[in-house]
Amino acid sequence: MEKKIDCLTVGGLQTNCWLYYLEDDGQKSCAVIDPGDEAELIISRLRELDWVPRYILLTHGHLDHLAALPDLIAAYWKSGPKTGIHRLDTNYIGKDSLKIHRDSFSATGGNPAFVDALWKPMPKADLLFEEGETVGPFKVLHSPGHSPGSAAFYDEKTGVLFSGDTLFRGNWGRTDLPGGNEAQIFRSLKRLISMEKETVVCPGHGPATTIGEEAGLLENL
Repeated sequence: MEKKIDCLTVGGLQTNCWLYYLEDDGQKSCAVIDPGDEAELIISRLRELDWVPRYILLTHGHLDHLAALPDLIAAYWKSGPKTGIHRLDTNYIGKDSLKIHRDSFSATGGNPAFVDALWKPMPKADLLFEEGETVGPFKVLHSPGHSPGSAAFYDEKTGVLFSGDTLFRGNWGRTDLPGGNEAQIFRSLKRLISMEKETVVCPGHGPATTIGEEAGLLENL
């Protein structure tokens, strides 16, 4: 089944913000996945497409995947989109989240002033996911390793997987940030690449791929 998907590459770390059209309920609803930065660009594209966010889904809590969240919520407060993240990454949003982002950025030698320059108060999540739950057309697949609460969103009906920073084309996410775990990400990767080969993978960074193309990713490990 063909699905309407749009992608914007946003922010200094070139994060993919995916826009995924949902069944037309009279509002031309969509899911926004990982609004990493440049809220004005995301809002402009949504208006161009005439789509309204029903869900704002975060594959994990790192700032380059959610910096545009406050402005996006403010722009669409009348339609009330629901923000969702896995329970184990919920500390990255909400009123006390600035410290964790500053600490995360500092852990790899970055200057936390970079975070401060981008920062706007983060709303708390409406939806806290667990493994196997559903949201709209998606099944939530807990895929820890890049962060404790990394998750992929899988639409089985259309064969589309939003993998966040767990699985990229020919690569996978880093594990040296606070909460990262190499053994966990390898288990998560093994799970994802065992899915149907035709599954389209929409990652957090870089070009889309398929499970079939990534089937041999871990062979040399």
